[in-house]
Amino acid sequence: MAALAEKRQAIALNEVLIPADAAEQRRLQRQAKAGEIARIATGVYVRATDPEGQALIVRRNWQMILGYLFPGAIVSHLSAVVGGITPSGEITLTHPTRYNTSVKLPGLITVLLKGPQNLPGDLRLGNSGLYWSSRPRGLLENLGRSRTDRPRTGGKAVVEERLVDILNASGEETLNRVRDEARQLAPVLGAEKAFDTLNAMVGALLGTYAKGALTTKAGVLVAGGTPVDAERLNRFRIFADYLRITPIPDFPDVAGQDPAKTHFAFLESYFSNYVEGTRFSIEEAEGIALHNQIVPNRPKDSHDILGVFQLILHPHFRSSPPAPGEILEGLRKRHWIMLERRPEATPGEFKTESNYAGTTQFVDPGFVRGTLLEGVQLALSIPEGLGRAIFYAFLVSETHPFNDGNGRLSRLLMNAELSRCARCRIIIPTIFHEQYVDAQRALTRRNDPEPFVRALCRIAKWGTLFDYRDLKQVVAVMQTANAFEEDPREFKLLDPSGAVFA
Repeated sequence: MAALAEKRQAIALNEVLIPADAAEQRRLQRQAKAGEIARIATGVYVRATDPEGQALIVRRNWQMILGYLFPGAIVSHLSAVVGGITPSGEITLTHPTRYNTSVKLPGLITVLLKGPQNLPGDLRLGNSGLYWSSRPRGLLENLGRSRTDRPRTGGKAVVEERLVDILNASGEETLNRVRDEARQLAPVLGAEKAFDTLNAMVGALLGTYAKGALTTKAGVLVAGGTPVDAERLNRFRIFADYLRITPIPDFPDVAGQDPAKTHFAFLESYFSNYVEGTRFSIEEAEGIALHNQIVPNRPKDSHDILGVFQLILHPHFRSSPPAPGEILEGLRKRHWIMLERRPEATPGEFKTESNYAGTTQFVDPGFVRGTLLEGVQLALSIPEGLGRAIFYAFLVSETHPFNDGNGRLSRLLMNAELSRCARCRIIIPTIFHEQYVDAQRALTRRNDPEPFVRALCRIAKWGTLFDYRDLKQVVAVMQTANAFEEDPREFKLLDPSGAVFA
């Protein structure tokens, strides 16, 4: 009793007030009558008197409140697999004695269903007095029927997605263990039919059952050995839809013949490496790319410049983006050529650990192959030329399949599509790189493709304005156009005439 009193006293210091004794109960009642606090349920008060404020407090503190009102209840069914509050604003609890009722609180509806008390594997939810359905119990509960217009079970699709997550994160042994635990729980829960469904799903994922038991695309791909990043795939679909209906400009190749072709390739390689941290003076880079003059104290950096340059001019890689069935091997081969002198970058091998840009986590290593295979199929649904090229750039960049070199590889694939269609390749000058990255970020974080498409169409046009036949001359003109500058707050991108490029 003393421990409970201490707990409730601690609660009283926060925004939820639960009296520890009769005296405190009377004091809170007086405060509520005076309008200083609000009573939201028997013995539960909050430090907000407006409905919106009360709803926010309840949603923040639902574990504490429901644990007091329904001690021993289990967070179950759909709530157990979505992290608590469902999209319809409900919490589903299972309780052996209090059930078949709903309790409305500000901002939250609590649904109590009949079921056994906490079972082996159910997790105690801190000191709240609640439990959380174990993973196998939650899966079985969500295969049950939902008898209201507000779904309280996730159904086969949600369960299948969770099984896919388990398999990808922890492997076959863990998935089999979850199935064995569910088998033991099924009779206690009265969920024998649900277990039969679950068993078929697991079997399909592990390849031991016939086709047809899986319904979600992610599940089918896992069964085939190619799981996908569902969030990224949805983003790729949004992007592809946008590119199909948006008019994209067309810029014929202005550097298709030598010497312009070689000079363009050199500048493309120089800028693509520079923004990724491989920085040389333009004179040093020219010696590396055009005269094979490796800088003695920087052999690896020199080969980075040379590797990208060689891929740009290679008779096959220059103008042949990988076909759908060749995308994995095609990217690996290009990556190996580009970074063969950097063993620490594991050239030609897909990443085995997650990589990040700031707080953004790219595609999980286990999803890289499936995501690329599905993404490249979407690419073919986009009109060829600049629109499809832009999609290729984002596909590789957003997937980030390798430990290093992903930005350079994304631009190589983009330009391969443009060369295939005899369209002008794209150079991303240093001064434009920040805008390029910001536009990508809008698509990654907000599913907004418009800034990225606008940025690449703009810089594609800029590249067509120069004469690439004389290298020294084009470098000089690009210097006056601020292409080599790094701070877009201090310098503006100009066209060859010196005017601000719009």
